Amino acid sequence: MHPTQSARELKDEVVFITFSRRNEEAYLRWRDEKLSRFPSSTEALIVEICDLNNLSKAEVEAVQDRLKRANMAIYKSSAPSDVAQARPQVQALAARFGLQHIDRNPYADEDAITPLQVAQAGGRKLYIPYTNKAIRWHTDGYYNPSDRTVRAMILHCVHQAGEAGGENQLFDPELAYILMRDHDPDMIKAFTAGSVLTIPGNDMDDDIQRDDVTGPVFSVDPASAALHMRYTARSRHVEWAKDDATSRAVTFMHDILGGPYTFTHRLEAGEGLICNNVLHTRSSFVDGAEVSAQRLMLRARYVQRVQTSPQTV
Repeated sequence: MHPTQSARELKDEVVFITFSRRNEEAYLRWRDEKLSRFPSSTEALIVEICDLNNLSKAEVEAVQDRLKRANMAIYKSSAPSDVAQARPQVQALAARFGLQHIDRNPYADEDAITPLQVAQAGGRKLYIPYTNKAIRWHTDGYYNPSDRTVRAMILHCVHQAGEAGGENQLFDPELAYILMRDHDPDMIKAFTAGSVLTIPGNDMDDDIQRDDVTGPVFSVDPASAALHMRYTARSRHVEWAKDDATSRAVTFMHDILGGPYTFTHRLEAGEGLICNNVLHTRSSFVDGAEVSAQRLMLRARYVQRVQTSPQTV
């Protein structure tokens, strides 16, 4: 141990060795393996599932494979377009992959699953996810305090917009890290600083009172030693550290998102996304007149990552 290095710093260096700038060899091994196995198309992320309540061993392994390679899988099922039946299916899917500690937000229902649809009244209509507007690149829960870090998410489609739109773009945070580190390691240093990104507190809604939340963009999950990303591309109500490396990193993210390595998919009824909180967007949409043509997604967010080891499911 270096004379000035604390025991906590030494522990962190050992746990986070893959992403330590002091160990380029370990990082390059991880990087090369990641790039060699990364899916080449959106279709490569898709897994057909017969019964969301009872996945087969082969279906579980197929989902785990996509998660290991890209931190996400898109599933297709014949689940009925009925929200009451969809809720237990989402819960069953989460349990099958070890997701137990759900993040509850003020607009979630009693089971902590949040219905995302156009809100006509109430506090929900103040927030873009409850409108038909486009949503910029972000990871979920970027405004949460560190003890409620969102590390995994399921987004299940009950109904898709009947007229047009509602498409998602998806980007693996590990690819963002690789591209940035390859381009300029100083930007990684800026994005791992504990004060780089602040989301100002929320006082516009009586149901949601939140203090300022400050933290890094890139960090490492202590439980799994896996990379985690906290990010938003929004231009309002966000405060970035005022230094050149941070400014370059913010611009770099703007340039790469939507480019190569981006997956694009429009979830249809019975389909869903299970992921380790990947970067994602949503295009604007137009609902149809019938209830079945009005976009309704069920979102469940979890504080732990999806388990991908065979013995854990």
